[in-house]
Amino acid sequence: MSVNQHPTKGPGWWQIRYRPGGAKGKQEAIVFPGTRDEAVMYEHQLRLEARGSRPLSTLPKLTEVVPEFMRHYELDHLPAGIYNMRRYMRRFVEFFGGQQLASITTPDVERYKHHRLSLGISRSTINKETSGLNKLLEYGASHGYCLAMKTRRFPAKFTKAPLPDVPTREECLAFIHVLDWPACGFFACLYYAGLRKAEAAYMTAENVYLARGLMIVRGKGNKQRAVPIAVELRPFLERRLSEVSTGYIWTNSAGKPLYAVKSHVYWGKKRAGLDRPLYPHLMRHAFGTHSTMAGIGIRSLQRMMGHTTSQTTEIYTTLSDQFLVEEIQKFKG
Repeated sequence: MSVNQHPTKGPGWWQIRYRPGGAKGKQEAIVFPGTRDEAVMYEHQLRLEARGSRPLSTLPKLTEVVPEFMRHYELDHLPAGIYNMRRYMRRFVEFFGGQQLASITTPDVERYKHHRLSLGISRSTINKETSGLNKLLEYGASHGYCLAMKTRRFPAKFTKAPLPDVPTREECLAFIHVLDWPACGFFACLYYAGLRKAEAAYMTAENVYLARGLMIVRGKGNKQRAVPIAVELRPFLERRLSEVSTGYIWTNSAGKPLYAVKSHVYWGKKRAGLDRPLYPHLMRHAFGTHSTMAGIGIRSLQRMMGHTTSQTTEIYTTLSDQFLVEEIQKFKG
């Protein structure tokens, strides 16, 4: 099997060559849209399926277990989580090579972590990756491929993120209103509804109830919550729902969910004349901070933002206080 860029379709399209009947079968080619990591993971899945019903060996290699694990993982996770898990699995395949899953030890995992640190990867990111490895090992142990093992995470004191530098309301609005359509609507959902990037990207027309003033959002852990539609957000949704009546609301030119937004952020900042850090999750932080400053209660904000505990939401009380301290510096007397 092999994965190569498609010769005529251009970037983002891959050609996978494989033999459905096994090593001696006829070779076929599949056209696959997406990232190279996704194409490689799909190729691994095809490789697994090509073996027919033959079970994995008693002590399978990590590369053999990953496709089976991903099929299991995809059953009850959202597209954004699946995308991230595929990226993690790709890194494990590259690092551990053909090593048997049962032979991976704690020192091996520590080597992986040191390797990622040497590349300048943050400890918080490595923690997310090793959480993915934990899930793979847990799956392997439940199927008798390896013994149960829990990898060690970096302690919180090394991974605690600094307080975000929240933009002002004026900066958020300036950014949103210079964006092209429908990207401006996507970012309006982040700011006016406090949605996460994946929540906005994978929101469907069927889950927006304009007459009731509510959206049903599917968030972390596949949990659903009702989010009120702010007056400022309504025009964006009304216009988009006049264009699409079913499926994903915010899509790119290829009709796929609008998840890759780096170019929109770059040009939006440039057009709005902003030189501060700005990224999708910062718009959500801005919603939380500005809502707290406007007097919305912590419990209500917790429900709207989908936080499991109010402790997570309370960061916005700190941010709003800090914001006011910075604002008073503008007072000249």
